[in-house]
Amino acid sequence: MKVVGIILLLSLTFSVKSQTLEESLTPICNQLDTAKTLNELMFISASFDMVTTKFPEELMSNYYSALSKAFVSYMELNTEKRDLYIDSGDKYFAKVKLLSPENEETYILAALLANARLSVDGGSRWKVYGEIFDKNIESAKAINPNNPRIYYLKGAAVFNTPKMFGGGAKKALEFFVKAKELFTAQVKTSVMTPCWGENRNNNYLLQCAE
Repeated sequence: MKVVGIILLLSLTFSVKSQTLEESLTPICNQLDTAKTLNELMFISASFDMVTTKFPEELMSNYYSALSKAFVSYMELNTEKRDLYIDSGDKYFAKVKLLSPENEETYILAALLANARLSVDGGSRWKVYGEIFDKNIESAKAINPNNPRIYYLKGAAVFNTPKMFGGGAKKALEFFVKAKELFTAQVKTSVMTPCWGENRNNNYLLQCAE
């Protein structure tokens, strides 16, 4: 299905059904952490954008739109498109930061977007975006050191750093193990509180074991 067709279908769906923000987000979020292909993520991202169109001033609608753009950028192979997705994510993130600037999840989202930008061209971007990533991770940790997404993102960053620069699976493993412990202890209430990352962290643990 073409993206235009997806958007039209979603537009019709949201215009017909009167839902709360939580009701609109829940079925989409249930797919977010298990999506495995670029097309799946693009559909999910377009779905979040339609929710944000309906709830433009709400924190969590903008949060998930920004988050999904980062995920799409990681899957996209075209470098120019990857940056465009992150550009779009940054626009939604600006609203998130405006609505909730001193929030651990805001800092974590900022770190994710910085890492997505870095991963497009690590050779030339590591200094600028690596520092932004580290700064936001530390800010999130200062607020809540038991947030599992802190360690998941740190582990992913180390995992994807070349061994010659201090990265690799062996050094990343401790972060994924820590994240798993915290994900297990995390109380999941609703999609209005971020709870993504557990499946992604488990996938990295499997890769570390190979």
